[in-house]
Amino acid sequence: MTTKKFSVGGMSCAACQAAVEKCVLSLGGVEEGAVSLMTNSMTLTFDEKTITEEEIFKAVGDAGYSAGAWVKRETSEEEENKKYHAMIKRFVASAVLAVIMMYVTMGHMVGLPLPWFMDPHGEGLAPIIYAAVQLVITIPVIIINIHYFIDGAKSALHKSANMNTLVATGAAASMVYGLYILGCMIHAYSTGGEAHVYSEELYFESVTMILTLITLGRILESRARRHTSDAVRKLMALTPKTAEVIRNGETLTVPSEELVVGDRVIIRAGAAIPCDGVVLAGGGTADESIITGESVPVQKNEGDTLICGTILTSGYAEMEATHVGEDTTVAKITQLVDDAASSKAPVQKLADKISGVFVPIVCGIAILTFTLWMIFDGSLHRAVGFGISVLVISCPCALGLATPTAIMCGVGRGAGLGILIKSADAIDVLHKATVAVLDKTGTVTEGKMSVADVYGKEELLSVAASLESMSEHPIGIAIVEHALAEGVEATLVEDFTQSFGGGLRGIIDGCECIGGNAEYLEKCGVKVPGEMLDRLDTYAKSGKTPVMFAKDGEVLGIVALADRIKPSSREAVRKLKEQGFDVFMLTGDCETTALAIAADAGIDHVISGVKPDEKSAYIEKLMSGEYFGDGKRRYAVMIGDGVNDAPALAMADCGMAVAHGTDIAIESAGVILVKNDLTDAARAVDLSHAVMRNIAQNLAWAFGYNVLCIPVAAGALFPLFGIALTPMIASAAMSLSSVCVVTNALRLRTYKAK
Repeated sequence: MTTKKFSVGGMSCAACQAAVEKCVLSLGGVEEGAVSLMTNSMTLTFDEKTITEEEIFKAVGDAGYSAGAWVKRETSEEEENKKYHAMIKRFVASAVLAVIMMYVTMGHMVGLPLPWFMDPHGEGLAPIIYAAVQLVITIPVIIINIHYFIDGAKSALHKSANMNTLVATGAAASMVYGLYILGCMIHAYSTGGEAHVYSEELYFESVTMILTLITLGRILESRARRHTSDAVRKLMALTPKTAEVIRNGETLTVPSEELVVGDRVIIRAGAAIPCDGVVLAGGGTADESIITGESVPVQKNEGDTLICGTILTSGYAEMEATHVGEDTTVAKITQLVDDAASSKAPVQKLADKISGVFVPIVCGIAILTFTLWMIFDGSLHRAVGFGISVLVISCPCALGLATPTAIMCGVGRGAGLGILIKSADAIDVLHKATVAVLDKTGTVTEGKMSVADVYGKEELLSVAASLESMSEHPIGIAIVEHALAEGVEATLVEDFTQSFGGGLRGIIDGCECIGGNAEYLEKCGVKVPGEMLDRLDTYAKSGKTPVMFAKDGEVLGIVALADRIKPSSREAVRKLKEQGFDVFMLTGDCETTALAIAADAGIDHVISGVKPDEKSAYIEKLMSGEYFGDGKRRYAVMIGDGVNDAPALAMADCGMAVAHGTDIAIESAGVILVKNDLTDAARAVDLSHAVMRNIAQNLAWAFGYNVLCIPVAAGALFPLFGIALTPMIASAAMSLSSVCVVTNALRLRTYKAK
């Protein structure tokens, strides 16, 4: 099976999206797929041996739409910009004619003058000229907006009626009825009757206003939707167009896309970094806020990593390019955000199902409305008006935009906070999750050993640093770093030997020195005093790793090391508990150390001594309720460093990888926490609640709008209260509903975590 993303053209509403999705999913060889109205794309998983891309494109084309290879966002946005500006031109031309039409049809009602020869209530040919002028104004408006009729007809012919079908049907019905009335006026005049009695029944102004207001609504909707992509657009703009490189001893300026791995790139103060790389010479401070959300500039020295798109605020650096083009951190983040915006939340499936049958149902309601008014009222004018109003007001745009706009805004806001959400499913799961499982090393703790206590004689640290300087073990490195910080330097060690998992031996200034655990020292003939054994037990219970050192058979003391918890861990655990989570620590460390770390972090539940390949089994037990003994299904979030926790991250309903900007565990986790900060896990959960609330509000508006407005448009309130929606008002209301939904979603761009 192959999964690919393709571009889709011709979609205008949720019904179009549903039609394309139904079309491709019915093809043999297509296993699954999702079509996105927001990004004009479809992502399909299909068997290339069974069906080809060309066959998929043909099927979409036969359904009345177009499909092709996925194009870069820059190219698609250029096309969208052209369409947007063309739409503005169409609106301006339509609006000018609509204003003239309103003057002609309604000006006399407010005392504005009309020439005597086109007086709607005059004698002779005047009313006919009045109607003919309206027809002359209407025809150019129809020509300008002819695409509504073409697209609507194509969709109807392919049995996938959409918004354009409703608009075209409503406008065409108004036009036909207007021509019918004009014919009645001509017949009345030719037979000596009074043509002016028909003047108020003309519907030409409805045609112009429907098409003009629908186009205005499309412009407002398009403009608002463009803002939902601001996060992706900003990420794309981060990479500078050019880069300064040193090649063959010569300094050159080249386009950033021509950089290759291994290039020596010059970064000057104030410049954006064109690729990922490592500082070879120089240094300075870098503003990484756009990637990590951290506002304080980070000091960069030789050997440190520089991230594409960030700014070197001060200093001068020469770096070696390690990732260029589509492999840079910012490119991967952009792709993640784009993919997430194209994905669907489970809640959207209901809206998609409704959208797929909504247009045919609306057409049925419009026909029923027309029929009932003709039967019980007998007024053709009224029956046509209510039928057209139902068609126009029911366009399912708001329904189709309710979920994807909120998802896109939420994902974009998360990216700005250093929280990369890979799919809409992840947002849905985070919203429902009640179990949080935390890895210990590198997640709750810093993942790096450091000296926590030194107990013993004055020369202890010198002996310890000297022996450990010969070792490459993380414990040895931590002891040497601590000694240097204390001003103690290592001395020469002779005849050094190291026992794997045991300890160290060597000669320092003619004296035999030993380092290791109590068992190793006893094995080497060193008697460990009871006081030291008690101290060892105290360190172990507090989660510290003790190392003893001896000189010439006498114990000098103990250096205790610990993997300290991150400063943010306690606050993160507290916030997760406030959000209703049962917080677990899942670790391969021993129970004593795990319990000590958990107590320090405020974690109530500990599962220790677990091998990496066993972690996923424990996640499954927590999710199924087996661990709790009640069999109740729970949604679980696994938070780890994304390396040895990969199976557990994949098994959980939603995996969160805590990682630095350039070390992103993209494959296993559903959410990437770019900053090495566990509190971002709680922020991600809070953001998911905000997004799901927004979706609920949007869907409530979209459903409620149609449920309430369709009966009113059908004339339900007219018999009792005389309230009626004209096609003109209906078209304005329909456009406003879509704008309201998108505007509500845009509030997520200013989201701030509680």
